[in-house]
Amino acid sequence: MADPLTIAGIGMGASAAGSILGAFGAEQGGQAQSQMYQYQAAIAQMNSKIAKQNADYTRAVGEVQAQQSGMKTRAQVGQTVATQGASGFDVNKGSNVAVRQSETEIGQYEQTVIRSNAAKKAYGYEVEAVSDTAQANLDTMAASQAEKAGDISAISSLLGGASSVRSKWLQGKQVGLFS
Repeated sequence: MADPLTIAGIGMGASAAGSILGAFGAEQGGQAQSQMYQYQAAIAQMNSKIAKQNADYTRAVGEVQAQQSGMKTRAQVGQTVATQGASGFDVNKGSNVAVRQSETEIGQYEQTVIRSNAAKKAYGYEVEAVSDTAQANLDTMAASQAEKAGDISAISSLLGGASSVRSKWLQGKQVGLFS
């Protein structure tokens, strides 16, 4: 059987080693969690950029569709003028003018609806981009806090280990192991 002094020394050494390993683990854990949050922040920033690009693309597509609708309307009005002219009536008087005016107004309304729908969809992407940017900022802040928490846990582990070693030393001294 080992003598009590050796047992006490082993116990104090184990407490010290445990606290050092605990501190190292806490530090590494904080670093790993920080890196995870930094990764999430980078993904959120990338998603924000993609959402902004989607908003720009949606507006551009909406404008092209509105222009196509306008060309279609102008072609329709031209066809109407040709049909009206072929009927032998004056195309610049009466209901003939009103018909073409209605076609033009309906075409303008359709263009407005197309642009409005594109703007609404683009706005949704812009809201998504703002949300992703905010999430990236939160993740960046969490990364910083995770590092600090790891440092605090490491210090706490070291202090707890020192207290444990001191307590074991005082117990050993009280029973006469350390003279």
